[in-house]
Amino acid sequence: MPELEEVGINYSAAAVTLVTTAETVVISSGRVPVPRQTCQVLIRAQCVLATGAGTTTVTPRIRRGTTTAGTEVGVGIAQEVKAAAGSKELFAETVMEERQNVDSVEYSFTLAQASASGNGAAAQLSIQVEILGG
Repeated sequence: MPELEEVGINYSAAAVTLVTTAETVVISSGRVPVPRQTCQVLIRAQCVLATGAGTTTVTPRIRRGTTTAGTEVGVGIAQEVKAAAGSKELFAETVMEERQNVDSVEYSFTLAQASASGNGAAAQLSIQVEILGG
């Protein structure tokens, strides 16, 4: 059974604007130290999104680093919007990966709206990174 060795948590209530269909980093974890050569990393993130006008789906992703250029961890799957534009919906993503020979890790939670003609607003943002070993 893996043991929890390190945890990094970041939360923000401040809103982040999603400009129409651009993939946008809504929150990053900050650096989390890795105490061993090989470990499993569990990443969980969530937020409440008020979708922009015309939005049909939203794709949540976890990426390494602090930008949308970082390597995607897992596969972001487009989720259909269930309510009218501007309504608030919960979006979440949970992924796990093995990392080797790194001193620390850092991840970001991103969202991308599809077919949006208006901006969205993400709030109540959280990301948790757990380093597991053993």
